[in-house]
Amino acid sequence: MEIRRVRLRTPEDTWGLADPEQQRKTRQDAIDDGDLIEITRMGRDLGITYPLAVSARAAQSMVPFPNIPQETVTENLWDTLHAFRAKAHTTTEEEFEFRVSLYQNGLVPTLTFKAAVSPGDDGEPVITIMLPDENWETIGCGHHHNAGDAMLTVDDVASTLNFTPGRIREFIREERIPAVKCGGSWRIKRSELNRIMNEGF
Repeated sequence: MEIRRVRLRTPEDTWGLADPEQQRKTRQDAIDDGDLIEITRMGRDLGITYPLAVSARAAQSMVPFPNIPQETVTENLWDTLHAFRAKAHTTTEEEFEFRVSLYQNGLVPTLTFKAAVSPGDDGEPVITIMLPDENWETIGCGHHHNAGDAMLTVDDVASTLNFTPGRIREFIREERIPAVKCGGSWRIKRSELNRIMNEGF
């Protein structure tokens, strides 16, 4: 006599329901939301072949003051990538910390970052550079991220202020909106957007 096992279905199974707080955010979601900033192109210029991103919190620690010249922002990012590459040459560990000294308004503090190689959305290896207290699996899930620190895209700011992205880029060029360029795209701190909304340009 054959016994058939019947799997009981739940409403969640039937209708594809999930708790939004429990759903794992994809890496692409985190990039689209500004929690990760993709810098793959810069990495390739240094011989880093895997897709590469830096967390918004790590990026902000590289640029903690408003109105830092763009060339300093770019130099800090290059210095961070050079320090990462130098440390990566010495280890086969899939996660490690590294230190780098970065210029910040006359000071040159030594900062600690963490790098991890992990599976991307399609299982391909990807690299994330983040702060030591961050975890590549939870970036963008709200566990460690303060919304006031978010680095927004031009599209985010344009949508909120009801301008076209092109007009926002003009404001950036005119220095009416402080922004930094990371990996080829402009990012604006949420605090700057809040200031504009409260005080105007």
